[in-house]
Amino acid sequence: MAIPQTNFSPTFNTTRASHIVLTTRDLPQSRDFYTEVIGLVVTDETPFEIHLRGLEESGHHSLVLRKSEQAPVCERIGFRVFQDEDLDRAKVYFDRQGIAARWTERPYQLRTLEVNDPSGIPLEFCFGMPTQPRLHDKPHLHRGAAALRYDHVQCLVPDVAATGRFYTDIGFRISDYFVDKETDEEPQGLFLYRKNNPHDIVFLMRPGPQLHHFAFVVADVQSLFRALDTAGGIGFSRNLERGPGRHGQGHAFYVYFRDPDGHRIEILPPPIQILDFEDGPVRWHSGNRFTWDLPPPRRWLHEATPFAGAPLTAPALEPNLFSLEDYLARR
Repeated sequence: MAIPQTNFSPTFNTTRASHIVLTTRDLPQSRDFYTEVIGLVVTDETPFEIHLRGLEESGHHSLVLRKSEQAPVCERIGFRVFQDEDLDRAKVYFDRQGIAARWTERPYQLRTLEVNDPSGIPLEFCFGMPTQPRLHDKPHLHRGAAALRYDHVQCLVPDVAATGRFYTDIGFRISDYFVDKETDEEPQGLFLYRKNNPHDIVFLMRPGPQLHHFAFVVADVQSLFRALDTAGGIGFSRNLERGPGRHGQGHAFYVYFRDPDGHRIEILPPPIQILDFEDGPVRWHSGNRFTWDLPPPRRWLHEATPFAGAPLTAPALEPNLFSLEDYLARR
């Protein structure tokens, strides 16, 4: 199966991954984790909801934490469009495609359009938010990793190509994709983007839809270690799941944490730039994913956050996954 092809003249202009909404059973503990370890700043909070943003961000929020007594879920992931008129064009486009799209009101967001992608992931497209002062030049306010900005989200879906086609049809480009073996055609992973780096949304073949992780960019590798030192110093050392390490794709350093409710967050230094038309998809397989990193632990491969109201479907093809536990058993 060939990878989906990008529509370079989409009906509406999506600019980037914008924000994510998660539920939490312990709002104060989550607040401590995200402000002290990750280094986000609180824009607004109530006893039931907290809006946070990165230090470089002028938008009101990129992470919303919502109090819930139920099992933690991801309620939705958000994208920004360039102009208000893009939302009207998006509504017309989805209506013509037979995809249910609904206008909704969100606190601290301008007009917002809800839609589900083919795998059932709840999305929203928003035009704008109230602006806030950027704090990247206020080092006395920086904590932990001093996260700069929201970067991407990675999801598990049963059909990577079909889900990816929904996004390429609305203008997303593929930076990287991978198959299991060099001779395979079925993509088991797609990295899609609208801004100038390799990923706004990533899909891996697994039972889904589920949220694997979301990511914030930090200034440098030292920021990763500051987050780790802070986590160890204030009681979040057990929240480290993987890293520090370096990815094969993208050659980026990373650290993965699980927040107090088990949601997975990645922090990484600025990714490479991908912007020009000749930047085409890069194909990866088991023979050319070069890295000195150890394989991921089994729970990194299989555990994820459910999306609210989205039942799981198993993939038709069982992916060939190799974990840290498998690696150690062979030694």
